[in-house]
Amino acid sequence: MQTFKQFIHEAETSGVAILPGGFKPPHKGHFEALKHIVNQNNAAAAVVFIGKKERDGITAEQSKAIWDIYGKYIGVPVIVTISQITPVKDVYEYADIIKDKPIFVGAGEEDMDRYSYFEKKKDVFPNVNLVAIPPQFGRISGTDTRKKIQDNDLESLNFIPDQVHWTDKEVIYKDILGLTVS
Repeated sequence: MQTFKQFIHEAETSGVAILPGGFKPPHKGHFEALKHIVNQNNAAAAVVFIGKKERDGITAEQSKAIWDIYGKYIGVPVIVTISQITPVKDVYEYADIIKDKPIFVGAGEEDMDRYSYFEKKKDVFPNVNLVAIPPQFGRISGTDTRKKIQDNDLESLNFIPDQVHWTDKEVIYKDILGLTVS
């Protein structure tokens, strides 16, 4: 059995997984991406940065509430925050502050260029590791998901990860998104 002191040391040396994005709403592909970063790198914690911009009626606050539920299923502590400027800026600021533990920044292949500064300045950011996230679930469309939410189309709405318990799914549908569940 691991002592508390051993756990703290492991958390300090194992590092933090970071997933920045818009997440309107966060779907099973986003969930699996965060799990991928955590598991691939044996991260002891995770941070999710959410863009503040509303998209088709889905707000940052709704996205945060959904991520707060998803966090229970990731397997490590997850901190979810809404970015004041952009999630990309928050990643850079976090890396400037956290210099003593590994940071694993996840990004889709099309977004890797946003973090090229870390690669160019590896001497300044030796603790930052970029993790290319492979497409999950055939690239779930946020636009299609938002349309189904607007239409209250629960029959074809399938964005919540399977691991999420039905009671949490009901909270997401009814309480967070305001859908009519029969």
